[in-house]
Amino acid sequence: MLPGLLAVLLLPVARAAETDIPTGPPQARLFITRTPTPAEVARRTTRAKFEPSVGCYLGAYIDFDGTLHQPFRDQNGTVHQMPAGFEAAVGKAHAMYFFYMGYGRRLPLDWVRWLGQQNKFVHIALQPDNGLHRVKDDAYLHKLADDMARSGAKIFLRFASEMNGDWTNYHNDPKLYREKFRLVHRVMRQRAPNVALVWCPYMSPIRVIPDYYPGDDATDWVGVNLYSVTYHNNQRDDYSEHEHPCDLLAYVYRRYAARKPIMVCEFAATHYADVEGTPRPDFARRKIATLYAALPRLYPRVKAINYFDSNNVAFVPRRPFNDYSVTNDPTVLAAYRYMISLPYFLSAPVSPGPPPPIPMMLRDGEVLRGKVRLSCWARAPSDLLTVTYKLDGYPIYRADSPDYWECIWDSGTARPGKHVLSLEVRDLRGKIRASQKVTVVIGR
Repeated sequence: MLPGLLAVLLLPVARAAETDIPTGPPQARLFITRTPTPAEVARRTTRAKFEPSVGCYLGAYIDFDGTLHQPFRDQNGTVHQMPAGFEAAVGKAHAMYFFYMGYGRRLPLDWVRWLGQQNKFVHIALQPDNGLHRVKDDAYLHKLADDMARSGAKIFLRFASEMNGDWTNYHNDPKLYREKFRLVHRVMRQRAPNVALVWCPYMSPIRVIPDYYPGDDATDWVGVNLYSVTYHNNQRDDYSEHEHPCDLLAYVYRRYAARKPIMVCEFAATHYADVEGTPRPDFARRKIATLYAALPRLYPRVKAINYFDSNNVAFVPRRPFNDYSVTNDPTVLAAYRYMISLPYFLSAPVSPGPPPPIPMMLRDGEVLRGKVRLSCWARAPSDLLTVTYKLDGYPIYRADSPDYWECIWDSGTARPGKHVLSLEVRDLRGKIRASQKVTVVIGR
């Protein structure tokens, strides 16, 4: 077995459905792309370590992408894929890349240092798969912190993630878990100031998540792992295509986003499930577009999202359930390329400066001049729907997929003065499930 492969074999591939994830209601909201005011920017940030004031860092796991052929074998013998081929395929640089590391193994300093030299954040999923009792204030933890400091890289350390799930070896003792997380945070704070600690549950079960929270003083970022699959656990009696990506994110966001920046530490949507045996690029396209469209509009405190770009069917023989790769299907690749192309999604660590134009809620009385970039957020409550934009009741734009919700409209085609701009959200049967009307002013 390759070094590090055991940790990857334990990756989440599709957890069992949980009844404690509520389904959100139908929604219709209109947005316009503009530069936020200083007050609007201030409401979006807590000034945590490495937190951008506006925008969302792009990240990815790419080591099991079969279309990439630029390997880097680190000093531990683990093979990683270098980012250039992936970034060429998706059309944009990514700000961070992550890998898995078992607690007790030495830091691959050469790989971490190389990523840092490429102006990338390094995101490490550090997994105590042999139990929390091995996590001590000892020479190993001190050297790990010292090596991270020596690397010179900006590091997100995701320690013992998915602790709320019974598939981990550190899930059944919340008190011990909190103690060990706080220990790791204290050592990193003292010895490696270039490290931000990320606490990251899985999307479900939600009822036990708060039991494991180590406290605001020991947490730099709050994360969550979530996956969109057609069937949980490769079981035909566990159908999950109806799950909305935003429902999988909502609990963690609502509970912690006011205090901490949120990181989607892992997200992916399958486009081939072994249990189906049929390619489903339509499913992956819709789920990717839905979640990435939601982030700037509904979840502005999500400041980083990492795509799990992995073909598990080919690379994880013990669990060959889903192909999550975004590069080996043209439909999925096109959707991902388009959604991340927006300036809101950040391709490198940023320095303080003026924010880029971003989607902001369209306000009553908003003055529109010339060509404006309109967009929306919609659900019916599923993500199978059609949206129609209207001016004074007359259609001006229609779309049936989130990657086509945005449009550039020439407001100069309407007479100056007040008008009603509206959004209608219809389900697959054509029934209106949600709507919004906003009074706008067309300027000269």
